[in-house]
Amino acid sequence: MMNESQIAIRTALVEKLRNVIDPELGVNIVDLGLVYKIDLDRDQLSLEFTTTTPGCPMRRYLQQQVEKAVNETEGIGKAEVSMVMKPEWNVGMIREGVEFFSVPPPPRG
Repeated sequence: MMNESQIAIRTALVEKLRNVIDPELGVNIVDLGLVYKIDLDRDQLSLEFTTTTPGCPMRRYLQQQVEKAVNETEGIGKAEVSMVMKPEWNVGMIREGVEFFSVPPPPRG
């Protein structure tokens, strides 16, 4: 069970992660459901996130932005940030009510 300090740190981290926008969809990674795990034990963080597709061309950019958000969050000492591909992300993981600011390209055919 997290104490008040850990809850405050986690809340601050989630707010920073809301500033990490998936450039292709124009929506933050929290609302897209790309953040799978945020475990905080004292000041040690374990975070797992994914991308919308395994071959996402923005993987490195997203990794850098997530690490930046973690580094900018006060109260986090050691952090392990991992990009995972399982479970595979799907559109059902998007938070209800999310508005998209870019239109996905039409299907090729």
